[in-house]
Amino acid sequence: MSVPAVAQAPVRSERVQFARGASSTLLRGTIKGYQTIDYLLSARAGQTMTASLSSSNRSAYFNVLPPGSRDVAIFTGSTSGNRFVGRLPSNGDYRLRVYLMRGAARRGERADFGLSVAVTTRPGAGAPGPGPRPGTGTGQPVAPGNMAAYCRGEASAQYGVRPAYIATARLIRGRNGGSTIDGTADQGRSGIKRFRCRFDARGRFIDVMALTRDGE
Repeated sequence: MSVPAVAQAPVRSERVQFARGASSTLLRGTIKGYQTIDYLLSARAGQTMTASLSSSNRSAYFNVLPPGSRDVAIFTGSTSGNRFVGRLPSNGDYRLRVYLMRGAARRGERADFGLSVAVTTRPGAGAPGPGPRPGTGTGQPVAPGNMAAYCRGEASAQYGVRPAYIATARLIRGRNGGSTIDGTADQGRSGIKRFRCRFDARGRFIDVMALTRDGE
């Protein structure tokens, strides 16, 4: 199995700032061999990040690392594809890490890439309450490979815990064409809360539905 090469080379960091009045940008760059770039982007809890990578090399991917992470990603491109959509769980600098898989890096391959990234705030977004927030399924479709990461971001915001305390099971396809992902949120003294993330037939997020008796 191919593995990322990021652990074998120093990571170059670049700060991302949107143009005045803009909420998105397109980043272009080149990496070769074990070179790795971290794009640092400041964002707030509750905002939604959308990022996608296009590259001349199929072995190029990107990960999304949350603030304060020690190389633990909330999205891994090599297993989930090159598009991420997710609600952000905390304030701070997020790192979008672009790299080549180890085999390509070892061969000294080169990748010219474009990384588009947008950060938006949902209408009415704010501090999450303890109960589920209803959704209308009118948002942007989420690729099946990204649904688990999206679910973890939504659940972590809803239950007020870090993504590390969210566990999700496999994706289940429903008869109506929609999809669900069951999971648990560890709220410490408040206990383990079971939930279900729901997506409509077009892959659009609907809500995080509580499965515990206390409604949380």
